[in-house]
Amino acid sequence: MLDPLGLFEYRVVLHVHSRYSDGSEPPEAIIAEAQRAGIDVLWLTDHDTRRAAQEPGAGYYDHLLFLVGAEITPPTNHYLALGPVPLVGADSPLQTVIDHVRASGGLGFIAHPDDPGNPAARLPSYRWSDRAVDGFTGLEIWNHVSDWGRQIQSVPQGIRAALRPFRGWPEAAPATLAAWDAMGQGRRVVGIGGADAHGHHVGMWPFRLTIFPYRASFRAIRTHVYTEEPLDRNWRTAEAMLLESLRLGRAAVVKPALGDEQGFRQWAEHSRHDPVAMGSEQPYEPGWRLRGLAPVPVDWEVVHDGAVVHREHGTLLNVPMGAPGVWRTVVRRGPGHEVWIYANPIYMR
Repeated sequence: MLDPLGLFEYRVVLHVHSRYSDGSEPPEAIIAEAQRAGIDVLWLTDHDTRRAAQEPGAGYYDHLLFLVGAEITPPTNHYLALGPVPLVGADSPLQTVIDHVRASGGLGFIAHPDDPGNPAARLPSYRWSDRAVDGFTGLEIWNHVSDWGRQIQSVPQGIRAALRPFRGWPEAAPATLAAWDAMGQGRRVVGIGGADAHGHHVGMWPFRLTIFPYRASFRAIRTHVYTEEPLDRNWRTAEAMLLESLRLGRAAVVKPALGDEQGFRQWAEHSRHDPVAMGSEQPYEPGWRLRGLAPVPVDWEVVHDGAVVHREHGTLLNVPMGAPGVWRTVVRRGPGHEVWIYANPIYMR
């Protein structure tokens, strides 16, 4: 049976900044761009403020659900806080921030964990340095600005890359993926993707260049979230549904510049058990199989405990899970075999 769980899929853009922090546009303009981009959920995360929750206000804007979290930003160790949680000061220790968000009922994600900075663009590193912390929901495994910026070694390179924002863009940082797989050995660690959209302007009119206009950022990285029921038209209920699915790891990180089709699914099935979705933690026994479904023919990579153990091409995946551990897929697409999707793991304990 295809898609045995019958989940509902939503295209979510996370990690977006407005004029209320260091973005270039007011929230109303960003909402309009998101509507034109055809996404389902826009999750604004301004630095250390949730002002946009009141101005213009969270809720539905026609088909678009607009939600407001925040990025808590000390000099390093940035933290994405999702949900209607009161914020703590950016000078608080990271563990204090994590504990506060969790106690307030929100979800928290380490932002751009291995951000290298970029001397050519005069950008400092915002990497995750306090790795003794625990209790966070997950990691931002793919960040458009950080991972795109790793290829920029000079100002001319930066200008060419800004004019062709999706050409030669690398994969997620190997160190981030390795840490994600390793931490998953002990507990569920949810992976999300961040556009890190700012709409930065460089230069002066008429020679001004926008580094990643918001609409381009919305095509860079999205997080597809899967819910058991359609999102409620009460926006607060819808937000709670999305938060619960993210908490459970029912999400895949997608690069829509390679294709914005919906329909990707990953699950595990067993002849004696009900199928389980991405993010599930399941007692291991022989007979479990990792299943996948793609809307177009793709190149599948099956990753077990951080190592690629199987590759194949097609729309369907059906691979035995021969041992306990952290099982996930990477989906590649196109003549360049670029990464299109990172799926969240299924944990066989």
